[in-house]
Amino acid sequence: MAVRARKKYADEHELQVVQPTWVDTLTLTLDRDACIGCDLCRQVCPTEAVSLVRLEGRSVPDVDQGACSLCGLCATFCPVGAVKLVARNTWKDTSEERTPILDVGGVPSFSRGMSLDASLCPEGCDVCVGACPRDALRMGKSGLSLRRERCLSCAHCEAVCPVEGAIKVIRLFEGSIVVDLEKCPPDCDECVRVCPTRSFEALPEGGARAESGHCICCGACLVACPHGAIDLTRLRMRSSGDGFSAVWSRAVDRLLSENERFLNQSEKNYVKLTEMLKSSRI
Repeated sequence: MAVRARKKYADEHELQVVQPTWVDTLTLTLDRDACIGCDLCRQVCPTEAVSLVRLEGRSVPDVDQGACSLCGLCATFCPVGAVKLVARNTWKDTSEERTPILDVGGVPSFSRGMSLDASLCPEGCDVCVGACPRDALRMGKSGLSLRRERCLSCAHCEAVCPVEGAIKVIRLFEGSIVVDLEKCPPDCDECVRVCPTRSFEALPEGGARAESGHCICCGACLVACPHGAIDLTRLRMRSSGDGFSAVWSRAVDRLLSENERFLNQSEKNYVKLTEMLKSSRI
């Protein structure tokens, strides 16, 4: 099948990389309005086709259409679903979202989001609605509902819920975040402004305090901080399966601390060795 030249379209709201053929068209779409500026897409891109640019006072991703392989790994990692890879067939008039590497098992499925059992909610209780920084929870005529595409697993809702088990949060990353107040000028609040989960609190004397309990380790604060005052460490990444592709190994290396990745792998190897010894009855 003949392949035509790849094209790129971009404005302040959206970026598209389009690969047309005579019948099918593969389109990578990045919604810059939905983007939280977390930099995950740039970090995991196996061809380093993604970069960050300043646009109207905020950092948003840009894509080198020549380097982009349209593998869809950026779409797999995006915590807000701002990146999508869609295949369109003009002859059949069909459209289908694609995740090529995920579909073949090259990367594992991620455990993230939250589960809501509205049947456990006390009548009229909506404390979680006000606590959510993303408007992911809403109270309607039929009760409490979750807009899953808005949820970032920040656990604000779980923290205020009065009923154990009604809300369970599963995060993609486990980690820690520390602010070096000596590097913070008194008039800077960039981390407070850009954090999508309200994990920073501005201090009266200047600088900000980070709350690791609600941080999702997305990295938006790192990108925004002009003073290098934030230290973010991702310790673990929850997923179902190990992933076998080279792009997955590279993504893990870039997202997690090398030392912690070594420790995690050593822990897995120890468990496997123990099981093997038990089964052999040595």
